[in-house]
Amino acid sequence: MRIKRLIIKNYRQFKQAEISFPKRHDTDLHFIIGTNGTGKTNILNAINWCLYGDEPHLSKESQTLPLINLKTVDKKGSERESEMAIEVWAEAEDHNLIYFIRKAKFLKTTSLEIERQGETFEVRYVDELGNTKIVQDESADVWVERFVPKNIREFFFFDGERLDHYFKEATGQNIRHAVFQISQLDLLENCIERKLQGILDDLRKEAGKANPKIESARTELERLKVLYEDFKKRFADFEGQIAIAKSNICEYDEKLKGVPDIIKLEEEREHNIEGLKNTKELLVTKQNEKKSYLLDAGKLVLLLPAINNTIKVILEKKNNKDFPPPIDKKVLEDVVQSGTCIICGQKVDEDSKKKINEMLLGIKTSSDSAIKLVQMEIPLNNFLEDTTHFKEQLDNYSQEIAQLEKLLSNLTERNNQIDKIMSGYNEDLVREWYSERSKFEDIRDKCQIDIGGFQVNIQRTEGELSEAQKVLDDELGKEIKVKELNKKLAFCEKSLEIARLTRERIMKETREKIENETRRQFFNLIWKRETFENIKINEDYSIHLFHKLGFECLGSVSAGEREMLALSFTLALHKASGFDSPILIDTPVARISDINRTNFGNVLCEVSTTKQIVLLLTPNEYSEELRTVLGGRASGRYKLILSSDETEAKVEVM
Repeated sequence: MRIKRLIIKNYRQFKQAEISFPKRHDTDLHFIIGTNGTGKTNILNAINWCLYGDEPHLSKESQTLPLINLKTVDKKGSERESEMAIEVWAEAEDHNLIYFIRKAKFLKTTSLEIERQGETFEVRYVDELGNTKIVQDESADVWVERFVPKNIREFFFFDGERLDHYFKEATGQNIRHAVFQISQLDLLENCIERKLQGILDDLRKEAGKANPKIESARTELERLKVLYEDFKKRFADFEGQIAIAKSNICEYDEKLKGVPDIIKLEEEREHNIEGLKNTKELLVTKQNEKKSYLLDAGKLVLLLPAINNTIKVILEKKNNKDFPPPIDKKVLEDVVQSGTCIICGQKVDEDSKKKINEMLLGIKTSSDSAIKLVQMEIPLNNFLEDTTHFKEQLDNYSQEIAQLEKLLSNLTERNNQIDKIMSGYNEDLVREWYSERSKFEDIRDKCQIDIGGFQVNIQRTEGELSEAQKVLDDELGKEIKVKELNKKLAFCEKSLEIARLTRERIMKETREKIENETRRQFFNLIWKRETFENIKINEDYSIHLFHKLGFECLGSVSAGEREMLALSFTLALHKASGFDSPILIDTPVARISDINRTNFGNVLCEVSTTKQIVLLLTPNEYSEELRTVLGGRASGRYKLILSSDETEAKVEVM
């Protein structure tokens, strides 16, 4: 289906507007040009309000204003009703028209208060007999779902300004759900899970009534099924949380691109400040140690000549044997007089006395002085040894002090660099961004741990289900009374297996078609053909863009490139599914420039040969590149003009 006509009455800037979308034999491409503020985006909102009763693309200014055209209300005056109405005429393949009509009434109670009095929505169509039918409420909503289902409308009615955020907000699970609905795989899913599975469960219950063992086996199987589905649901929930967390991480990564990590820099600066304090204290300690060492060593240097002379005297006396034996002189004299050795107590003969007297005569220096000289020798030699290490120790102190001074300089310089890096940034905001990103990273990591546990539970329960199914099948096979019922069960189980295999095959083929078409469209749109290598769509419909060097780069490409990938995927989704509904894009090329706009126009011209395309452009977007490609191919061209008092927008044919 396609949009044949849009009629707007008393909606926001539009007092009365009508836009027709004629189709040429070779193209169904239309564009509406309007500067910001003339109601361009509200054309998209008008279609949404008519079909779904809401406005998903409102600006902040419009959110506080009533839906009805203010000029109309002012002319009516207080306590008088005004009606707002929007009609979307949809044309089916058989050229029959379907009219979607939503109306609302408003009452101006005071100069500043406007109350909505009521709202109606109806669909008019012609039946097989040529009779005009009118349906309302839920019956009318059914027709909307056939045209563009509400849950997947964002794949048909785009705000181009938000295409850049497409893969951040549309997680793999949401995209997979959209593919199911657009490709109508949900019908097969319902057939499997609701119809066939329901019939199978009923048959098993009936068999259980005939045999308690069958009932017990069936109950166990049902219990495991519930448990299995719960595990799968919780697994999917964690997958969704991980996808959301990754999406938010990607968003904060983009915000923080080129922005310093304030938190880490502040931590480093605090660490450096503590390091500066400790280093300064250690430097003072080392400087004091060096001063103390210089003072002690200075004394030795001054005494060095005296030390050398004293050691020389001691050596000379040793060589000349001027030192007495290592015994006190008085002890020797007492031994001679008493004739008895005071050490061992034996008598001393005359020969021994003679030798002792000779020893006494040989001692020329007093024993006290000799002992003092001998005692001085070792300390003096130690002092002399210390002087030989004086330069080495002094160099060690100087080296340690130089290293500490260099460390102080490096820490000070680094903190100055940190201050310079952080200057000009809103530290509180950046800190909040880093904190939020860290929070989502924690959520992602925790969910990835939790999801592993559920994966194990799912695998274990799958085995238990298989075993429980075998037990039930065995019991059913033993029961003669349920042979006929058993045949029905076998047939139903086989049908369920075939249906599930069919679903998996269709899902795989659909995903591969979407992947191949996304790749084709993207490389038709993008000018940097040598930058990107490939596009992959996983089974969960998470989309991955690969650089020529092999790494993923979806989070680091430009907003315009991400927008073109989103558009490529959407076009691929429409083509692979065969879903027959129009595509409307507001502000489609605001972030796309030069050659990419030319490629964009060529791709849309190609798509418009089989699908209606409506573009809502600003004059800047309708540049030379786009005008050259689209100008001669468009079936309908309009521009929006704002009245001089800025209260009404009008649509003019270009």
